[in-house]
Formats: sequence, structure tokens, C-alpha cells
Amino acid sequence: MGFVPGQKKPVLFGIAFTLTDFNAPKNFKNSNATTIPISAMSAGFSAFYWKGLTPFIDFSTRFNGIFHDYSANFRGIAGKTEIGLELEPTINIRPLKDENMWSPFLTAGIGGGIYTGKIGGYIPLGGGLQLNANSTTYFFLQAQYKWSITPKVLGNNLFYSFGFAQNINTD
Repeated sequence: MGFVPGQKKPVLFGIAFTLTDFNAPKNFKNSNATTIPISAMSAGFSAFYWKGLTPFIDFSTRFNGIFHDYSANFRGIAGKTEIGLELEPTINIRPLKDENMWSPFLTAGIGGGIYTGKIGGYIPLGGGLQLNANSTTYFFLQAQYKWSITPKVLGNNLFYSFGFAQNINTD
């Protein structure tokens, strides 16, 4: 038995390519609306779990790896590029049911991670677009603003991801 229209989303596991922009939030504070090129953003990856709670609300947990020089930005010490590791559970609300090919969604949660040996936390808020490919494979495009709750460890940032997830339901 596969996915039935009108039901909640089945269990999905996925991966994504990510970009993190640590400069744009600083520019917002300074009223400087300059954007930075993609090549200046910090690349990374995500592995995630996604599950429907209702036909319109999903739960997801994301494990992020971000390649960035945290020492230079937050301690004033130039160092080598390191990897920040994050765990981020979120709730995702969609106005459309899963059987629609395209479905926008809003996301909110709480996250935490390890950056240059320090533990930090943040609140991710954002949105995205889900593409349903026969309720077997889903593609996700997502953007978030991450408000730091530990600014001495991690600064506010913009987080972008593009990935896909696979339905692992074998019923």
C-alpha cells in the first residue's frame, strides 16, 4: 500500500546542498542592502528526516554541516575553515495537501550546534517550496533566517538549501 491522497506525508529521508550567508544580517543592521555573491557564502550539506503529522503539518529534523571560519568571525582570530555541526528540529506548515505537485510551506523551530568548540543555539524561521514527484521522491527548496540566541558563538545568518528526500515506506 503506497501513499493515499489526503493522508499525511510518509516518512522521508533526504540530503541537501546548503549555503549560509553570515554577512547579509550584518548589512541589514547597518542599513546596507548589499548582497554578496554565492561564492562568498559558506557551503555545506544536510541530512534530514521528514514526516507528516497531519495532511497540512510536517515535522522535520535536519543535521547540518557548515564549512566556515568561525574563529575569524566571532573571535577575531584568523584561522582555517572548520565545520559547524547543527541539529535542527522544525515544524512545517503547508496550505496545500501533499498530493499537489507544488506546495509552499512555512517553517519554524529551534536549533543548536558546535562551532569552533563552542555550543550555540538559534531559532530558524523561513519558508520553502516542495515538489512532489509521485509521492515517492520530494524536492525541497528552502530559505531561513536564523536568529542566534548565543551571539558570541554564532551570528545571525541566512540559510539556503536545495535537496531531495525519498519515501522509504515499503507497505
